[in-house]
Amino acid sequence: MNTKLTHRHVIETMHQTDRPFFSLQQIQQRIKPDVSKVTVRNRLNELEEHGIIATEMFSDSLTLYYIHYPESEWPLSPEGKRALGESAGTENPLRAFLQHPRVRLILREELLRSIAWAALGLVGWAILVSSSRQLPATVGTVGGLPILTWASLTGGMIGIRLTTGSDLQVQSKEGLHILSLGGVVVGGFWAVFLIFVLDWPSLLTSGLYIFVTITYVVFYKRVILPRSDLPVKI
Repeated sequence: MNTKLTHRHVIETMHQTDRPFFSLQQIQQRIKPDVSKVTVRNRLNELEEHGIIATEMFSDSLTLYYIHYPESEWPLSPEGKRALGESAGTENPLRAFLQHPRVRLILREELLRSIAWAALGLVGWAILVSSSRQLPATVGTVGGLPILTWASLTGGMIGIRLTTGSDLQVQSKEGLHILSLGGVVVGGFWAVFLIFVLDWPSLLTSGLYIFVTITYVVFYKRVILPRSDLPVKI
């Protein structure tokens, strides 16, 4: 039976195996063959957030997981407890957040992906500014608009991954979301191009773009996603 993967199942699988460390693939093979890596990784990330699982990164592509036992068999003296409390209080929370393995992985992947957003902003806005009489060639339009496009898309992708835990890879259903979002962005660019360059009626063109976008979203949720056989987070 294809049952839901629980935190308890992951912990019991790791605890019953006489191994100190596990790779993602090793955990997946021991749990169930029909559970995707994305699902297993999501459960491990959730357990890590609760302090039950800890990770060690040995390279950019190798992350090992192990069960974290915060309790020690050796009691601490009052001086030791006070020293631990002082060290924990002086730790920079922003630095600890940025040094988290999951956060570092997301930032690295999305900054590489942002190269495509930068190219889209530079080429797209250059065409609009050079062809439109309503957009003057200034520092704000030539340099500011591409930077704003790059920053918005990159920040949005990082925020989505940090808040949802999705990998946004093409091999998963979450990856389809990023492709659809890219299509919406490209469609918006062409709508702006038609309005500012070809002088199409702004109200009619904007309404048509909104109508097409809503229609696609409905079709995407009701037809494309149900027919997709890619793994999905459960």
